[in-house]
Amino acid sequence: MNETIKRCTRCLLPGSYPGIKFNKKGVCNFCLEFKQRSLLGEELFLEKIKSKIRDKFDCLVGISGGKDSCYVAYLAKERFNLRVLAVCYDFPFLCELARKNVKNVCDTLKIDLIIKKSKRNVEYNLLQNHLMSTAATGTSWGQCLFCHYGIDAILYNVAKENKIPFILSGVTNSELWWNPGNRIVMLLKRIKKLGLIEKAKFIYYQLKAYFCLVNQRREFKLPSNSCFNAYKKPKKPLNGPEFVNVFDYIKWDHKIIEDTLVERTGWVKPDRSLSWRYDCILEPMLDYTYKREFGISSAGLYLSALIRSGQIERDEALEIIGQNEDEEYLRKAAQHVFNYLEIPLRSQNAFFNAQ
Repeated sequence: MNETIKRCTRCLLPGSYPGIKFNKKGVCNFCLEFKQRSLLGEELFLEKIKSKIRDKFDCLVGISGGKDSCYVAYLAKERFNLRVLAVCYDFPFLCELARKNVKNVCDTLKIDLIIKKSKRNVEYNLLQNHLMSTAATGTSWGQCLFCHYGIDAILYNVAKENKIPFILSGVTNSELWWNPGNRIVMLLKRIKKLGLIEKAKFIYYQLKAYFCLVNQRREFKLPSNSCFNAYKKPKKPLNGPEFVNVFDYIKWDHKIIEDTLVERTGWVKPDRSLSWRYDCILEPMLDYTYKREFGISSAGLYLSALIRSGQIERDEALEIIGQNEDEEYLRKAAQHVFNYLEIPLRSQNAFFNAQ
């Protein structure tokens, strides 16, 4: 990291991050406004889970191979003695280690597992067209749309089919706090700078990507969500299975989680300094985009949250982010995604050279 750039003296946020302000001691407003959340507690969690009539399973857990979803499965089965059904959304960008970890954890814990895939490789086609569309803008905004919808829809439908009242989630507050602004507005500003040919390419490939999103929503239907309003954030249906965020009730500690999974479930830690979101090969592309746009990667934002909550020291986080934000590493990781999606070299160069 370039320490000549002004950064918060408590977390990792740079002065280029949207909406940031520093006090006289160099501490940013996000750190000053931070308040540790109070947990609802295990007792309330168990009271909720036991409040509804169950059939064969007490709960469903969406499992990706990442540490948080695997730990939720571990807690549900080993700590709370619940009858668990695990569901993995196996999309084309899930890395092989993640697939192995899903199998290892479910086999070790003796949890039933359902693996769901789309027909006709719709996610691959979607991302290929989406990145062809946005390449000249130098951003990848919108790359996660299919995942946010697909996970919710698949989990909801499997839970509904199996009469499971609760869907347990492992999302943490450390990955929800940041909101640097409307990504669509940022993208539109970049599109305005493009020439007519590049604007035409954007429209053409974005239309193709849009119809892929529509096809995904047709295949994995989620009540209360239109197939054609594919850019809108999906709504979770009010009736039917309830989504429950486990870490609203139970303490989250990334070191304890990793150690527990390695020792007791056969989970294998990835060979990198940060295991967060290792399971998706698209994540470095998002890191690259964030670093270019805001001066800090999404991994850096995540680590900043860990610093505020006392999960990691700033010096350790600086060392980790130095590796994760290395320019050569991020460029190679982004190129790997482009090559995997068979994006032409001309479009790749447009992405990396965009101003």
